[in-house]
Amino acid sequence: MSASLPPGLWELTMSRICPRPSNIRMGRLGFAHAARQNAQAAVAKSSFPSASYPPFSAIPTKQENDGSRPTIKRPGPLTPRSARPTTGSVAEIERRVHALKEAADVEVLASEQLIFSEEALLTMYEDLLTHSEEIPDATSPVLQVEEDMGIVRQIEQQLLHDLDERSPAENSPLVTKLRSGQPLPAVDTPIVDETMELHRRVLQLANARLDRLSVLQPSASVPLVPIVLFSMNEYEALTRVCVNSDDLDAAESVLQLMKRSSLAIPEESLTTVLRQYSAVGDVEGVERCLAAFLIEKPTPVQSHLHVKAHLRATPRDRVPESALAVLHSYEVQGHPAPMKTYTSAIAFLYSTRLSVARAQAWDLFSHMRYVAHPKPDVVLYTSMIRACASPISTSRSSDPERALDLWTEMTVEQGLTPTVGSYNAVILACAKSGLKEYVNEAFRIAKQMLDSNRDAYGRSAYLPDRRTLCALLEGAKRIGDLARARWILADLVKDKASEEESVNEEIMMHVFHTYTSYVPPFTRNLAVVVPGREQKESLDSESASDIIESSQSATHTHPPAGHLPRFTRIPPQTSHEVIEEVQALFQRVLEDTGKGSESALDNIFAGAERFQHVKLTTRLLNSYLSVHYQHSSLEASEALFWKIFDDVGITPDARSYLEALERCSRSKRGHERPIGLQFAEKLWAKWLVVEDAGRACGRPVDARMVERAHVAFMRVIVLNGQLQRALEHVKAFAERYPPSHLYDSRLKPGFRSTRTVLVGPRPLVRLSSPNEVPDDSVPPLLMFSDLELLHHRLVGASMKSGIGYIKYISKAYEWALRGRRDAAMKASPPRERQRDRNDDLAGFIARAHDIIGYSALHVIIIHS
Repeated sequence: MSASLPPGLWELTMSRICPRPSNIRMGRLGFAHAARQNAQAAVAKSSFPSASYPPFSAIPTKQENDGSRPTIKRPGPLTPRSARPTTGSVAEIERRVHALKEAADVEVLASEQLIFSEEALLTMYEDLLTHSEEIPDATSPVLQVEEDMGIVRQIEQQLLHDLDERSPAENSPLVTKLRSGQPLPAVDTPIVDETMELHRRVLQLANARLDRLSVLQPSASVPLVPIVLFSMNEYEALTRVCVNSDDLDAAESVLQLMKRSSLAIPEESLTTVLRQYSAVGDVEGVERCLAAFLIEKPTPVQSHLHVKAHLRATPRDRVPESALAVLHSYEVQGHPAPMKTYTSAIAFLYSTRLSVARAQAWDLFSHMRYVAHPKPDVVLYTSMIRACASPISTSRSSDPERALDLWTEMTVEQGLTPTVGSYNAVILACAKSGLKEYVNEAFRIAKQMLDSNRDAYGRSAYLPDRRTLCALLEGAKRIGDLARARWILADLVKDKASEEESVNEEIMMHVFHTYTSYVPPFTRNLAVVVPGREQKESLDSESASDIIESSQSATHTHPPAGHLPRFTRIPPQTSHEVIEEVQALFQRVLEDTGKGSESALDNIFAGAERFQHVKLTTRLLNSYLSVHYQHSSLEASEALFWKIFDDVGITPDARSYLEALERCSRSKRGHERPIGLQFAEKLWAKWLVVEDAGRACGRPVDARMVERAHVAFMRVIVLNGQLQRALEHVKAFAERYPPSHLYDSRLKPGFRSTRTVLVGPRPLVRLSSPNEVPDDSVPPLLMFSDLELLHHRLVGASMKSGIGYIKYISKAYEWALRGRRDAAMKASPPRERQRDRNDDLAGFIARAHDIIGYSALHVIIIHS
């Protein structure tokens, strides 16, 4: 410590902590000299370098009070209270030490002063944390149209002026000399029709003028010297006017006019015409313009429009094979299409809802990263993450692992900034998994979306939209989390929002499904009845008649007096409370949409119309009925089913009858099973009408729904003990959909070929194998798991003939399905198979010619 202290400070410290004893006679100078010697010895022994300090004379000291009397200092913290004020050299040292302290305090205060004011800090944080917004185009479309029309009018005036005075260049001496005495071909003077559109009149006058100016080379179709009729800006303005008038023939005539004038066609003009052709899906027009007016290779925008035209021309229920072929042809030529083209093709493939198209979308994504664009952009990443919510395999509802991998790759590895759509995609993929851990991960990502990237005022850059809330509700309904669903619904209706942000039909459908999957914590039949109570706990208050009355009042009347429903913080605790709350919600929807009377649901839903933008559809009614199927009796559900569709004026669809039939197949023992049989027979008559109508019009009901409906009705019959009728129903199904229909001899499409090649018109790197792609065209069938209940009842009744038939028909469907799978695995494209044989034959001929010569080879081919 002494090595780092100045000598004067060391003397002062030693003089204070070591007072001079009374029995030792040593002067002040002697003590100071001894202290200095000790300090020098300590410095010599220390290994630390000594610091240099300014001389004491440079340190400012305190001024005297009046100049005559010195200021008496108060004792310092190291000075004993009984010590007298020091004088002489020690006092001088004390003054210098105090001056050092004051100088240090001044420096500390100077360093602690605010460099920026509050306003300056706020401005700085506003600039640093501001949200980046896209700068709109400065050119307004309306102003551009007006400017183009003005340019075209000027062109018309100039052409009319030249028509009246005739161009002097036609009779100039140079033209006469170059003509070498040849007579001028006769050119008819155009007759301008005032009723014709402006751009049509301009084109007529321009073509007539070009005919007059092409006298230098009357035999050539295209002049060697460019003939400049208009400037490039005027040509582009004329092209835009033709396109805005939806006159594509005229726009193509403008390009033809430039070609006749030996002018280089501007890229913008050709792209404008191609964009209009691709928007309407005119593939012939696009390819005609590319063949006639394109000199060099197409630009990325033009190739994108070429593929886009093929996509628009393809129906939504088919795979765009022509678009994929054009896309791969650009790759073979060494000019791959831009990334947005691959994004459009992938989005179209996923919109077809075909399993083979979804598999091709993933294969095209991996192929693009291999041959064209190794680093996708945010839009393509978002499309693929959203695709994880609808996986290829039907065994899983989503693929959250792959979605999170793509999300990490995009945000962490590639460092791309996500968008609201990206957040919605990954939230939906995690929520649709139905697993609690991934649903919680979806809510965590939603919280991260709101908390991250806030500006200086705390506003988030990613505001949740309707898709975000629907994705969260999707996760809540799959795990039965009614608390979160009610919280989201309450937050939506808290403030009156616009149509884009208000509650719609999809949100209410998810809410009703959440009520369906919700398991109430309290079950009345498991409650212990306390003896001695006058009011016994039973199910009498929840009888079928009460539920029917409350169900019928869901469209016209209020709930009973004393049972005013309220949307409270605590979720419903019993099934009866669930039904009451759902009925009140549906009644409020009917009221706000003008289909019902005044609602009794108060609390946060009172006041303004919160559900006015909800559209009453069949799937909304199906979701509302599903709550009653789960939490109400079958008798009440039947009464509500036949009433609600008539009151709202909506026709039930196939899913409506299917879900009702499956509810009948789950009827409990006792009085519910006869009710279920009666209800199922009425439903089955309606179902057959829907099924036959779909087969007649060429759009049959989904095969899996047909299976479920037939199995549900068969189970209802079995539960009521009608085994012979159930057996006849199975035979009727086998006659309508025989096992022989499962055998499929269709060939594999060429774009699904798995032959290993380095260059070809199909993906070279795939993410899906053939056994992962399900077959969407499998007709309805019955497996043993569907017939197991009937088989057990037949065994119990010792009906051997029925038992044998059940075994036979289930095995017949099983083996037919196995044969279909084997044929699909062994299938190959016919053209590629023939090309492979031709390639093998050509290779054999070439190798044999080198070895045995032509004559011997000719003999071998003849004999073979």
